[in-house]
Amino acid sequence: MNILFTEMEYHNLQWQVKLVEDGHTVYTTQTGSPNYLKTLNINSISDIEYRVFTNPDNYTELSNNLPLTHLDKLEQVIEKYKIDLIINTWPTFNSIIHKKDFGIDIISANETSIKLETEKQFGKMFAEKCGMKVPKTLQTGEDHRELNTEPLPNQFILKPSEFWNSSTVVQDKKILEKTPIGVLLGIPIKMKYFCEERIKGYETNISYIMSEGKWSFTFSEHCDESKSKQIAGEGPTAWFTNTIIEQLTPEIDKQVRDNVVDYLNAAAKLGGTYEGSITQMLGEDGELYFLENNCRPYVQNTFPLLLGGNEYLDAFRNNPQKIGDCFVGKKFPKLVLQNGKEYPVHLHEKYGLPHPTNIEIIEDKYIVNPHNFSANGVVVVFEDEINMDFVNEVEKESDFKAYWGD
Repeated sequence: MNILFTEMEYHNLQWQVKLVEDGHTVYTTQTGSPNYLKTLNINSISDIEYRVFTNPDNYTELSNNLPLTHLDKLEQVIEKYKIDLIINTWPTFNSIIHKKDFGIDIISANETSIKLETEKQFGKMFAEKCGMKVPKTLQTGEDHRELNTEPLPNQFILKPSEFWNSSTVVQDKKILEKTPIGVLLGIPIKMKYFCEERIKGYETNISYIMSEGKWSFTFSEHCDESKSKQIAGEGPTAWFTNTIIEQLTPEIDKQVRDNVVDYLNAAAKLGGTYEGSITQMLGEDGELYFLENNCRPYVQNTFPLLLGGNEYLDAFRNNPQKIGDCFVGKKFPKLVLQNGKEYPVHLHEKYGLPHPTNIEIIEDKYIVNPHNFSANGVVVVFEDEINMDFVNEVEKESDFKAYWGD
């Protein structure tokens, strides 16, 4: 088959590699690293722009700032590359692919289920209806540029209500009194917003596969992204910058999983086929609080694929539990290697690790992607335990250093 991935940065690299190995021709809308992808026999196409942020007066908007012209471009891509299957993990692209019947198979969240991520106020209300605790809402408004900081505490969380954009940890509201919030967030147009109390504690993620009414857990972890999401005079950066990722204890893991069962049962009724992860904060009061649900894989996803490409595709569509079973009794620790430039890619093959992401080949060198200014690192996923021989060799051969925390 000719398979097109419409995706964010490196959502599906490991799956794409396996599909190529199984004889498929794979295309992706990623354009930041065509040379690197070519070495893996993955075709990068630039026909559909990913980064679109223009004055909305210039075009008819579908949702979340995607222009109507994307509809025509997708039809042209399907015809040009003779696409048989689309696998969509780009949240706002749902407003394109569900606009009409393109006459081919599409794997994706649907227009309702994707709102669990893209419309954070909807997602919060959904979680609350499922019996999950949520942070208190401190303020709502029609235009984030008119945020009234006076009644807010010094620290709070700022979230878009309907526009798809990252949540932001405001560490000191005085920063917002000095610099326009539209400048700090890089969102110059009107955006509905709400502010939440900041719940301090232990941040957890539980990942899952959702397949048209059936679902299965995959893996869980502790991932403190607060430093990469906070406003401290600059906009937020890539999720993994200065980020510690750790395995949960068996006790917390059970608590985290048990707390989302009713939620996932309810989400399954919305339909759609997708991978996702739910972030909860284990508060200082011992309670779990729902923070968000991303109905897509991680950006810069280097998780090993434990099945073949065709086998994973079939399980993804028909039997998500088969994927979930691959994770039972196993650990997959992650480590961020950052602050380097030329990356020793060959060490991944030497140590049997998944292909790295965020890489481009420039002048025959593997360079951390210069097009992704906010992501100056590589996330490595290990099986069972972090391989310190690999880490030591990376640090010996390059400027990259493992991030172990402050």
